Amino acid sequence: MRLLTNGGRPRVTIERILETLAVLLAATCALTDLAKGKVYNKVLASGLVAAAVGLALMGGWRALGGATSLDAYPEIATWWWEDPAPPPAPPSPEAAGLSGDAGNREQSVLTQPDPEPQAAPPSSTGDAPTFLAYLGRVVTNALLAFVAGFALWWFGLWAAGDAKLFALLALLVPLSAYSGAFWPAFPSYVLLFNTFLAVLAILLTELAIRGARQAVRPTPEEAEAWRTAGTWVKGHAWDLVVGFVGVLFLFLVIKTLRMLLRDALADTTPISSPTAMYFVLFLVFYPLSRLMRHKWVGIPVVVATLGWIAYAAFFPTPEYNLATILHVGALSISVVLFLVVYELYLNVFDFKAIGVWQLKPRMILAKKTREVLKEDMDLINGKLGAIGPDGLSAAQAETLRRWWIDRGKGARIHVSRTIPFAPALFVGTLLTVVLGGYLLRTQ
Repeated sequence: MRLLTNGGRPRVTIERILETLAVLLAATCALTDLAKGKVYNKVLASGLVAAAVGLALMGGWRALGGATSLDAYPEIATWWWEDPAPPPAPPSPEAAGLSGDAGNREQSVLTQPDPEPQAAPPSSTGDAPTFLAYLGRVVTNALLAFVAGFALWWFGLWAAGDAKLFALLALLVPLSAYSGAFWPAFPSYVLLFNTFLAVLAILLTELAIRGARQAVRPTPEEAEAWRTAGTWVKGHAWDLVVGFVGVLFLFLVIKTLRMLLRDALADTTPISSPTAMYFVLFLVFYPLSRLMRHKWVGIPVVVATLGWIAYAAFFPTPEYNLATILHVGALSISVVLFLVVYELYLNVFDFKAIGVWQLKPRMILAKKTREVLKEDMDLINGKLGAIGPDGLSAAQAETLRRWWIDRGKGARIHVSRTIPFAPALFVGTLLTVVLGGYLLRTQ
C-alpha cells in the first residue's frame, strides 16, 4: 500500500458527492439490516444507478475540461502497465505576479540586468491520465470486490446482501478516497480491512454489554454461554499459544524479507504491505497452529523465534530491536484476539430464543439448534437438506417446525443473531472516506 501522488484532493466535486452517496447507501442498508434483518435489493439498485450516473457525470465533466481527482492523482487514471505523469507543479509567486504592484514590477524590469538564460524544465515522460483508464480500474476493483464478497458468502461468513453491498460500495466510492493507502491491485481492500476492524469493535462491545448485563441480571441461558466460552478457551488454549508463536514467527520472517529485499518486494508483490499480511495471517492461523503441533515444525519455529528475540535484545540494530519485537508481537496478538472473539461469538454467543412458530425463511440456525438436530441424521441428510449461507428456505422452515414439535423439543428454538456486517460496512465506509486509508496505521 502507498500514498497516492500528492496533488491535493479536489474541493467539492463529483467525487465528494459519490463519497457522500456511498456513506448514505451504507447507512441505509445498516438501518434496514438492524430493523428488518436484511439488505433490500431495491436499495442496492438505487445505489447502482447512482454509481452509473456519477461515473457518467465525472466523465462528461472531464471531457468539458473540468477539474477532477484524475488530475490530482494521475495514478488512478492510468493503466497498470503505464507510468503515470506527475501532477503539474503550482506556479511560483513570482511567476504568478504576486510580488509587488504593477508599477514596481515594471520598474524592476527596467532596472534589473537581463537574467541568465534558464534551461527548459524537463518534460514529463509519464502517460497522461484518461477517464477510460480510470473507468477500467473502477470496474476491475468492483469485480474483485464481488469475487471477495462471493467468497465470504460461500464460506458462510456473511449474507448475500452484504456481499452485494460491498461490491456496490467498491463501485460507488471513488478511487481518490483511498489517497492515504492505495493498493493498485485492489483499492477496496482498505474498505474491507476497516470493515473487519469495525466488526471486531462491534463484537467486543456486545460481549462487554452482555457480560455486564449478566452480572446485574443473570439468566440461565447466558450463564451457560459464559461457561461454554470458558470451556472453549481452555480447550483451545494450546492452539492459541502455538498459533501466536507461529504468527509472530511469520511476522518476523516477512519483516526480514522486506528489510533485505525491500525494492524487489515493493515492485513484485503486495507482501510489502503489512495490512495485506494481516489478511494472509488470518487465513493461515489455524492451519499453521495445527502444523506446529508436529515437533519437527514447532520446535524449530520456537527456537528461531526465541533466537530473534535474543538477537534484538543483545545486538539491537535500527531494523531489529526490542521495540520492533514488541510492535510485531502486538500485531500478532491482534490477529489472535480477532480470531478468538470471532470464534467465540459464532460458536457460543450467537443465539437468541424464539417461539418455534416464529421460525421463518432466511433465518440461520444457532449452533445450539444444529447440535440438537444431529440426533436425527436422516433429517439433516434427507428431509431438511443442506442449509445455504442465506438461511432456511420456506420448505426447510416448515419441515423443521414440524420435526421440532413432533420430537417434543419445547416451545422455543434458538436461531443465530448473525454478525452485523451491514452496520460494520457503514462504519468501514465512513472511516475510509474520512481518513482516506486505514483506521490503524500498520506501516
